[in-house]
Amino acid sequence: MAIPNAPSFASFDVTARTEGRAVDSVLWDYMFAKSRLLEVIGTGPKINQQRYEWVNIGSTAITVTAEDTSNTTFDSSTSGTGLEVSVADAAKLMPGALLMNVSRATPIGTYQRNELLQVVTVDEDTGVCVLARDIGAFNSGTGSSSHAATDVLRLIATPHQEGSVASLDPNAYSAQSILENYTAIQTVKLQATGSQMARDMEVVASDLERQYAREMLNLKNQLVGLILYGFNSSTAVGSDTVIRNSRGIIDFLVDNINSSNALVDYTTTTLTPDAINALFLKLWNNGADPSEPYKIVTSGASGQVISSWESDKVRTTWQEGRVGRHVTEFVSDLGFTAEVIVDPIVSKSDLLIIQPEKVKVIPFRPFFRTEWGLDTSAPNGDDVYYTRVIGEHTLQVVDPAYAHAAATNLAWE
Repeated sequence: MAIPNAPSFASFDVTARTEGRAVDSVLWDYMFAKSRLLEVIGTGPKINQQRYEWVNIGSTAITVTAEDTSNTTFDSSTSGTGLEVSVADAAKLMPGALLMNVSRATPIGTYQRNELLQVVTVDEDTGVCVLARDIGAFNSGTGSSSHAATDVLRLIATPHQEGSVASLDPNAYSAQSILENYTAIQTVKLQATGSQMARDMEVVASDLERQYAREMLNLKNQLVGLILYGFNSSTAVGSDTVIRNSRGIIDFLVDNINSSNALVDYTTTTLTPDAINALFLKLWNNGADPSEPYKIVTSGASGQVISSWESDKVRTTWQEGRVGRHVTEFVSDLGFTAEVIVDPIVSKSDLLIIQPEKVKVIPFRPFFRTEWGLDTSAPNGDDVYYTRVIGEHTLQVVDPAYAHAAATNLAWE
């Protein structure tokens, strides 16, 4: 189906019947009552452009990843060996930085302590570093041969010499990137013909209201879909020849998928407590705070799976006339506590972890309602009473590198 031609007036022309009644607060209250996800996310301040921009703080600079190259001897125990990382990772390091491998154990010496490495030189243009091995003197200067390319190294500390020069400090705290998202227009239209309005039936007076309630559920589902999914859009800011789209939470997570601690798991196919714990571990490694109010947003199928976990081990209080079990909260093995929110819009193969204080629906045009009826104001003399609700919003996702996570390949058949 092709995109229909726009009306004869330009996108931003003022036309007849645009005088509408603001219903934004009424609609949000209604949709909040119907959606726990919308309730916990809420809205942000109104914006004045179709493209909304905000600063991406990014995750804390605590790890670097070894590159899989042939010009380093990182996997040997030789003193003065090389480590190659990405240029972006090299910017986190400076001479003196202490590193420890967190991908595998690297035991050395009598007490089998993990090797500490110290950066001697770093080339920020190429990402090549020279390392001093066994800087902790656990093994008389001989390092571990357990290291391997693609291992993740934790930045333990960056000690400085007396009288150090500030300009040589790593630039991990320089200005971060700007995130942006376009607005998307949501609308519903209700109508009743003249004959319907003229019929002497008890339900006639409420016919539009019944349609209104039904369409508000539809609008709620569309907004939830926009929040979760949307899709990457490169369309123009304003145009009446294309459909402008807003990105969803998963789009912002996928943008970070090449990081050393990517927050989209597309390899796990079975939903288990360990799978969710693994996502929380990634969040924690990236700097997430377990005391924040995380939510697990999932489908009805996955919600049933979660409610079935440890059903034979959990002590329950018997209540006459009631059977069944519904798990409403998940506690990770790292102390994260997350409410489980089941929503019909979530794909059966997806599960998202979100921090709702760092996701907001941002209005560009708050919802308003326009009405016109069986009189000379009806367009083209239509024998129909119309009501149209229209609004325009976008999604703001703060700190996508450590506040949200997702599993996208869960088996459900």
